Amino acid sequence: MTVFEGNTVAAAIAAGLKQLHRTRDQVEVEVIAEAKKGFLGLGKHPAQVRLTVVPASAAPATTPTSATATAQQSVATESTTAPTMPRPTVRTPKSTPTRQAKTSQATTSAAKPATSKAKAVAKPASMAVIADTDQSKPATTSKTKSVAADQSQTPRTPAEIAARQAANETAVRALCDYLLAVVKELGVTADLDVDFGNRYATLNFDTTKQGLLIGKHGRTINALQDLAQVYMNHHGASHVNVVLDVDDYRGRRAATLKRLAESTAREVIATGKQVFLDPMPSFERKLIHAELANNHHVTTFSEGRDPHRAVVVAIRK
Repeated sequence: MTVFEGNTVAAAIAAGLKQLHRTRDQVEVEVIAEAKKGFLGLGKHPAQVRLTVVPASAAPATTPTSATATAQQSVATESTTAPTMPRPTVRTPKSTPTRQAKTSQATTSAAKPATSKAKAVAKPASMAVIADTDQSKPATTSKTKSVAADQSQTPRTPAEIAARQAANETAVRALCDYLLAVVKELGVTADLDVDFGNRYATLNFDTTKQGLLIGKHGRTINALQDLAQVYMNHHGASHVNVVLDVDDYRGRRAATLKRLAESTAREVIATGKQVFLDPMPSFERKLIHAELANNHHVTTFSEGRDPHRAVVVAIRK
């Protein structure tokens, strides 16, 4: 029995079938938890299912004896019902070979769409992503690719670009007012320096209470950053990546995480045992993964569920 996660119950089942190399009728599915979107990013967690492989002996098998008995029973039934239900007489015209050829050709052409349709239905299960969400890229269907291609082929007019930039700037200004009101409730008086681009917005707090705004292990500043991203998403600027910083905390934290990744890798190589790091937000886990991606002696993956999801460093096999 293994527990798998996904954005939906179907995605979790598909991920489990992919990893176990089984089909849907070869496993038993138990839904542990439904996916929850949460509110403003809080209380969100993926769907969880437990898959149990059904033993091969449990699958119903038709023995030759039972097949023979079934055939005999069907023959007996047919012979019994024949007098009461006479079969219609079918006259075969002279052009039977031609009609048979046309019929077989039509049957073949009709079977092709059904086969392709079955493949299209089975394709999402085979494309299920079972890698760690911190490292894997989201699955892109052919429909998504075609839409993206159409969008890339259709250039935006200068008026559309200017309107979009103006809307993004308005959203960022509203976000600054919102964040300053939030930190004021925390007892922190601060100003904001904004570095704003087409797809990013870096907001740097200028305050004398840096420690209170950062919080233990950066929990306060990370929570504010998640809240800021949700705010931008609800204001139609989901493509803008928001980063909150104070007193160059992000740069110092990145350097600390790189040193932590290197020291943990050395420990794993020396002891041969895997090491669980402290829970981190997704963007910090990605730094650990990226730092050790080219290390030929260790590998990294994540376990757990946010906000307690943590990086595991283990020996590469």
